[in-house]
Amino acid sequence: MQKTTFTLAEAAQILRCHPATVRKAVLDGSLQAAKLGRGYRISRADLQKFWTASGGGELFDQTQERDKTAEPAGSAKEEGVKPGKKGRKGTWQRQLELPIK
Repeated sequence: MQKTTFTLAEAAQILRCHPATVRKAVLDGSLQAAKLGRGYRISRADLQKFWTASGGGELFDQTQERDKTAEPAGSAKEEGVKPGKKGRKGTWQRQLELPIK
């Protein structure tokens, strides 16, 4: 399932900029966002529109998102990858095995 809304920090991470830059864009009206409590939520479509208007290309790769729905990201079916310990925030850390010569 793909994420449809992002916080300022998440949007900044996607755009590879500082959260204050995203906040400024929201406050000056160039990026649409909904105020939720003390923070903002930005929709996927609005983030893509903002990125395209700023001169960027496709922000979210459509082919990768379709592949993610086909098989879970934490799958150990990938060759040379064995499941690791459960890390911070519930994500699985995976350890790669190097071929022995």
